[in-house]
Amino acid sequence: MAYNSSEDSNYLKEIAKAKLNLNFKVFKKMPNDYHEIESIIVFLPQIYDTLYVRKSNENSLHIIGKEAENLLKKGGDTLIKKSINYLSDLLKINIKLDIQLNKTIPLGSGLGGGSADAAAIIRAILKIYNIKKKKNLIFSLLSQLGSDVTVCYHSKNSHVFGTGDIIKPIAKFKRKIWVLLIKPYIHSDTGKIFKKFSGPYSNKKNFHIDLFNVLQDMNNYKNALEATVCKAYSGVNKLLNLLPDNNNITRPRITGTGSTVFVLFNSKKDLKNYMDSINKIIKNYWHRETYILM
Repeated sequence: MAYNSSEDSNYLKEIAKAKLNLNFKVFKKMPNDYHEIESIIVFLPQIYDTLYVRKSNENSLHIIGKEAENLLKKGGDTLIKKSINYLSDLLKINIKLDIQLNKTIPLGSGLGGGSADAAAIIRAILKIYNIKKKKNLIFSLLSQLGSDVTVCYHSKNSHVFGTGDIIKPIAKFKRKIWVLLIKPYIHSDTGKIFKKFSGPYSNKKNFHIDLFNVLQDMNNYKNALEATVCKAYSGVNKLLNLLPDNNNITRPRITGTGSTVFVLFNSKKDLKNYMDSINKIIKNYWHRETYILM
């Protein structure tokens, strides 16, 4: 039975922030069919799902929110259930939870909603069951649930390597960067994109992380998966071709495997001016104005 979580203090609240890949490089395909990647990942403080969790006699998941219907059509949030089973087996405890998921991060968007939700339920379980042992073991195995789950668990701006399992936090640059997110009504399938990707592969370079270098890299190099995404989903390609380069500090880029396209701005005023210039375009797309703290 659904409940009003805002009025019940028995529920633990966990925020699952959306992520944004500022850049994305693919170096090679590995023998296990995973890919060696590198990416600067930041988190969006205004774009998130919310989970309300408490112990129960049986596992139940209630999904509400703007994206609830889309998620239910896809079979519900199986990654949350997978995460519960994963920790139950690993910790040898019978985890039973009553969960309400307020789903607002769009599906198939490249914003990491599924991974963020999985990470949030793991954080909740560790708190609710007061688990202090085996934390390092749990962290080392999070990538088995999904390549973005580890970075989403910490939800801190990070430089990510390997298959997404090697994470280095990024020092804060003390800057607020404004972001426009635009998403075609297309569900991009991560597995499909990586399966179709056959290059060109990125070249490895020594990359000193500061704001200037990150922005320069974004302008000089596309997301390595962009051509594959555009070929698989013509709507993403159409959107990229429609968006101008004026008023913004970065060219329009896709995050992760898409389908969201994003543009960065120095100020909210620049973002508003850009929005005004593309008003007729974006009315046909899901879009959000937000910011990142770097």
